[in-house]
Amino acid sequence: RYVNTLLKLIPPVLGLQEQLRQAVQSGDMETSHGICRIAVALGENHSRALLDQVEHWQSFLALVNMIMFCTGIPGHYPVNETTSSLTLTFWYTLQDDILSFEPDKQAVYQQVYRPVYFQLVDVLLHKAQFPSDEEYGFWSSDEKEQFRIYRVDISDTLMYVYEMLGAELLSSLYDKLGRLLTNTEQPSTWQHTEALLYGFQSIAETIDVNYSDVVPGLIGLIPRISISNVQLADTVMFTIGALSEWLADHPVMINNVLPLVLQALGNPELSISSVSTLKKICRECKYDLPPYAANIVAVSQEVLMKQIHKTSQCMWLMQALGFLLSALQVEEILKNLHSLITPYIQQLEKLADETPNPSNKLAIIHILGLLSNLFTTLDISHHDDDHESNEVKKLPVQQGPNPVVVVLQQVFQLIQKVLSKWLNDAQVVE
Repeated sequence: RYVNTLLKLIPPVLGLQEQLRQAVQSGDMETSHGICRIAVALGENHSRALLDQVEHWQSFLALVNMIMFCTGIPGHYPVNETTSSLTLTFWYTLQDDILSFEPDKQAVYQQVYRPVYFQLVDVLLHKAQFPSDEEYGFWSSDEKEQFRIYRVDISDTLMYVYEMLGAELLSSLYDKLGRLLTNTEQPSTWQHTEALLYGFQSIAETIDVNYSDVVPGLIGLIPRISISNVQLADTVMFTIGALSEWLADHPVMINNVLPLVLQALGNPELSISSVSTLKKICRECKYDLPPYAANIVAVSQEVLMKQIHKTSQCMWLMQALGFLLSALQVEEILKNLHSLITPYIQQLEKLADETPNPSNKLAIIHILGLLSNLFTTLDISHHDDDHESNEVKKLPVQQGPNPVVVVLQQVFQLIQKVLSKWLNDAQVVE
């Protein structure tokens, strides 16, 4: 009886589709929102029971397509519509229910629903697109934050959908991006390019893409992207960061993307994405970075001296340099350390002579923070286990003094002097 009642509910809900389309066309958000809630509630709460009714598969598929319309409802969330976000959990539920069937039944449902999920990916990436620069400029900070969270929800959904679609999903995204970037007759908008990259990044951040045959092509495409605005540049950076483990296994490709990251370091608007990406590359690929070390250190020093990044990003940058220097020979480490930290030691010497006050307290905490973050990741033992699978690349255990010890011996008296003046200040002492 329960199932029969459910099946009787589907036709009247499907009958609301025309009213839904009219509401969308006329901008009646209240009506369209209400109808979508009804469709989603029916699909989400009863998908397993409705999937079980194999002979009624077409009516349930029609309901699924109605929910797809609600997911792709025209307009930008949250300014022109607030409905599409309601539908995302339905797609999780439906996928879970399909994958919970025994293999034979699952194969049948996969045949019907894989195309639906590929369509869902297209719809979600369209919804994830930024509006035009002009339109986005009129959005309030609250609307921008809601949109950011909505994109994170889309990213999580794409990551989940990968379980259903597998490597074919990455191939599909790569093909679309390739066509977009090589189509000279019809130049694409940056929003379209950014959304496809965002889809790639969403999956690569959590799924092991090391065996994907499309990543080499993607790394080759990235330098072809004409980066015309901050949102696109951010996504390019985060995508490179998401592929850092892959780069460690394919070091010949590092030079394709490293110049982009170093260039972005000089842009304060790309602070978080560029610094976090460099840190990931230095952590994952450090044994392949010695040829680029001088350049990375020089660019990093320049941006640190210009003080274009906030404190937390400066700390990340020092951690990145610690990872980088760990893979060099001791004399190279000492040479780089000398040029890196001498300006800070000189500043600290001046500050140590001053009478304690709130402004020099902040400067002292900043410098000590930079040094401690650098030393935290500077490890010359090469017995760390972050590269277990790549024993071949490991350098022999370094002979000679530990660079951190050498530096600490040189600055020990200075640190004692700072401590003696600030002994009663817990933040400085820490």
